Formats: sequence, structure tokens, C-alpha cells
Amino acid sequence: MFIIIVDNPSSPFIVHLENRYGHRPDVRIRVNKSNLGASASRNRGMSEASAEWVYFLDDDVSPEPNLLIKAEKAIRANPLAAGLVGTSCFPSADTVFTTAVHLAGVTYFWDIAAKLPEDVRTDLPWGVTANLIARRQFKDGVQFNLQFPKTGGGEDIDFVRQKRLHSLANGGKGFAAALDAIVTHPWWNDGQRSYWRFYSWSKGDGGLIKLYPEHVYIDGAPNSAELLLISFSVSLLGAIVAVGNAETSLLFFGLEMIAAVLSANILHDLYRHLWRNTDRVRDMKTTVVGVRWIAAVMESSLIRMFSEAGRVAGLLERREVQLLGHRFDWFTGKVGDGPMREERMNSQQRAVASIIIFSILQGLRMT
Repeated sequence: MFIIIVDNPSSPFIVHLENRYGHRPDVRIRVNKSNLGASASRNRGMSEASAEWVYFLDDDVSPEPNLLIKAEKAIRANPLAAGLVGTSCFPSADTVFTTAVHLAGVTYFWDIAAKLPEDVRTDLPWGVTANLIARRQFKDGVQFNLQFPKTGGGEDIDFVRQKRLHSLANGGKGFAAALDAIVTHPWWNDGQRSYWRFYSWSKGDGGLIKLYPEHVYIDGAPNSAELLLISFSVSLLGAIVAVGNAETSLLFFGLEMIAAVLSANILHDLYRHLWRNTDRVRDMKTTVVGVRWIAAVMESSLIRMFSEAGRVAGLLERREVQLLGHRFDWFTGKVGDGPMREERMNSQQRAVASIIIFSILQGLRMT
């Protein structure tokens, strides 16, 4: 049975969809009265489902022809699993921007089932709903939390964690890997440059910090967004003071802080991707090389900083200021504390680099 939830009631394609599939008894087409968002639409689909398993697929993915056969094999191999995480691939990154998206790490978990060690694949931290299978016959009452943004961001993590908890409490297991259940996700907007998607995702997934304190740690230093928040505040105060008495030193102080943070983050990512961690990007599916590769690394810093800015903005909007400096462990402890230690180290190095660059800028202005 295929349940199709259309979240855009004004879509001109609804008529074509109904004409082509509306007569089939194994297809249900439901059109929301208004735009409710990803979470509410998935909940509506689940409420109508009667099968033992529900398969979530993004509407723009290209599934492999044998997808359902591979999914069935994975289900039979994991009869007690709360669900399964399929493999979501991207086309080759042939532009600076798409390469930068990979380098920024915002797509890391799309094929997480193939990246983590084999002993973790029977209980993965979470998976994206572009290719996710969930057990339905247990009356666990788990739905997608509507606190997350309509466009998505964090709701898939929360859903998987909640399903997993209920399954474990009732003799079941977590979410297992379905490595051979493969889909290809296209680059959003045909690969056109836009950072707002990643900003919006992070606004939502920042809500996980309050929901899952057991998977939260304190960072080693403020991240780029937190440093920029301080810098912009100083700059704004400096601009206000300058209007009153033409004193511009505080304004320049804030602007130099902003320049230092941006420069430090870009330089640090160049250091990571061009020297320290070159092994991690050696097998990346990309045709970008040479100067364009360096440009992609630099742009990846901007994408990462936009992502961090979204997380800070979400915390401020939800009035969770006390959670600034706290980070959610995306691996939920499955691979030890290595990722957390590395993130702390990166934050500390970027903060120190920001201070050094700021001191240099201060010295240049004073001479």
C-alpha cells in the first residue's frame, strides 16, 4: 500500500497524480488542507497505515529498482529491530558549492549505515527520513514531534530515538542498517547555491539539546556563531555610541572581532581539509580539484558557520539561552567520546586563532 500525502494543496500536479494513480486500490492520495510541514504530513501518513512497517522516502529521491526487495531482506534479517536505516547517496559533487556541502559535514549521516563499524550497525544512532523504515505494529504512540520546523531539522533524530527507546523497553532492538536499500538524493535546487536549508535544519536540531540531556556535552570554547553573536553585539553597541559622540573605537573593535572569527574559521578548515584530515576526503565523490578544491574548502566554512548560526538562533528563539555552549552528540555515544573530543579541540583551536588574528588586527590599527 502506498500512501501519498501532498502538503501543498495548491500544487498543479495533484490532478495528474490522481488521474494516474487515484484508481489503484493500493494507492491512497491525501491532500492537506493547508501546508502543515514534514512532521505533520508523515504523522498523517502513519495514522492511515495498516502495514507492519512504514517506509519513509523523500519525494525527490531516485530509488534503486530493487529497493523494496533489499528492504524486505533487511527486515527479515532484523526481526526485532525498531526500524532500519537505508543508504542515501548523492550524485557526484561537480561544483564548488556541492563539494563544499560535503566538506561542511551537513550530509554526513545520509549514508551513516555504511560508515559506522559493523558492531554498531544493529543499533544505529539515527537515520534521515530520506530513506528510513520504521516498525509500525507496536502501539508505541511515537510520532514526529511538531516542535521541529515544518521543513525539517531534528525531527528524524527524535523520532528514531523515541522508537528505539520503546522497542528496547519491550524486548526489541534499535534501528539496524539496511546497507543495500539504496536511494540517490539529488542536489537541492539542482545544486544552486543556498545556505538557508542548512540554517533551518540547525534551528530545529538545536532543540535536541534540551530533549536529550544524556547525549549533551559542553564544548571546549564558543563556536563561530556564539563568537559572532558577541562580535555583532559589540559592533552594534559601538555603532550606537558612534552616533552619539563620534567615538568609533568600539565599533572598530567589534568589526575586527567579526573579521577575526571569520578568518580563523576559514583558515582552520583549510588546515583540516588540506593537511590534518586529508584521509577523510580522499574517497569523496567529486570532480573538483586544484584551486576549485581550495575554494570549496573555504566555502564549506561558510556553510558550517551558517549551520551553527541556525542552531544559536533556534536556542535564542526558544529562550534556551542557558544551553549555549552545549552540543548534542550526533553519535549518541556509539563510537565513544572521540567525536566530542575532536569537536572540543576544533572549537578551542578556532577560538585561539580568532584571538591571535584579532590581536594582529588590533596591532595594525594602532600603528
